[in-house]
Amino acid sequence: MKILLWDEKAGLMKLRVENQDDLWALYNIIEEGDIVYAKTTRELKVGNSSMRKPMILGIKVKKLEFQPFTERLRVRGVIIHEPEKYKERGLRGSHHTINLDIGGEIAIIKEKWPKHAIDRIREACRKTKLGVVILSIDDEEAAIAIIRDYGVEIISEIALRLPGKMEADKRYLALREKIKEVTKAVKSTIKNTSSTILIVAGPSYMREKVAAALEKEYSGKSDKPKIYQENTSNGGVRGIYEAIRRGSITKAVSEHGIIEETKLMAQFLKLLSKNENMVTYGLNEVKDAAKAGAIKALLVLDEMLHSYGEVREKIEEIIKDVERKGGKIKIFSSIHEAGRQLKSLGGVAAILRFKVRNKQ
Repeated sequence: MKILLWDEKAGLMKLRVENQDDLWALYNIIEEGDIVYAKTTRELKVGNSSMRKPMILGIKVKKLEFQPFTERLRVRGVIIHEPEKYKERGLRGSHHTINLDIGGEIAIIKEKWPKHAIDRIREACRKTKLGVVILSIDDEEAAIAIIRDYGVEIISEIALRLPGKMEADKRYLALREKIKEVTKAVKSTIKNTSSTILIVAGPSYMREKVAAALEKEYSGKSDKPKIYQENTSNGGVRGIYEAIRRGSITKAVSEHGIIEETKLMAQFLKLLSKNENMVTYGLNEVKDAAKAGAIKALLVLDEMLHSYGEVREKIEEIIKDVERKGGKIKIFSSIHEAGRQLKSLGGVAAILRFKVRNKQ
């Protein structure tokens, strides 16, 4: 993300989207009622036919749609501003959808910018473009995934189907070919995603063989990623999630929101089981804690930011109270494991500075 213009007095921020995680951040920052300006196309009648014309439109936001692992954010709303030459076309007041892609620019106007929204944008701007790929492999299967702020994207799964250990020669030859296949797939993923970190996970024998093969492939090359190894009991997709849960890889991906979500949820659950007076969850309970200034860290599911009516009002009030008292706010992705855990707790929870009330 890059800030192109920030006019605090006018509540106007212009941004350039640089990656998929930026789209995810904007999905959780843009709200119903905001004004958005962006380049788009609109179908217009030309004679007896119609054609799509490029233009910059301003819309008042009604709804947002973000499909994880795609490169597009859809912003739906009502047109409030059109180019001068199209004023006679009657565009104003009609509905329109702006499709925001990577590389696109967007101007957002809010009546009041919440501190957590500005902080999130600045965080996205500060992030180096690390890019993290995880390979998890054992002697039966391999899986390759990318860590994103909003979840884990499984790129490929490879069945190894090696001959049994009684057929040593065949097994050796098959293993050599499969390592080549896996190495090629990993290199392709790293190149396509411009990733700079590779985590190789799995039981020691297979993990070490593949890591050594990758080290050899990248030897002396300028695009070599930083390669970490993580011992897990499983390969494949299960091994990927096992690797994410292990603390030793946190330093490699500390700038990625998904890891912070996992750590915060683990901290919350630990306190819930051992010192439950230092946590709370549920909309009304968290609201009371926020009013008392007791919240050290607020955990909010992304779905709550896109709710309506009384729920939305309470969430906004909670966030404002936490910001005023200097608490931390973390937005959780509903498609990630930690987000699903938070959803089961009502979508909002908090780690406390001090006990608010006695538990019944």
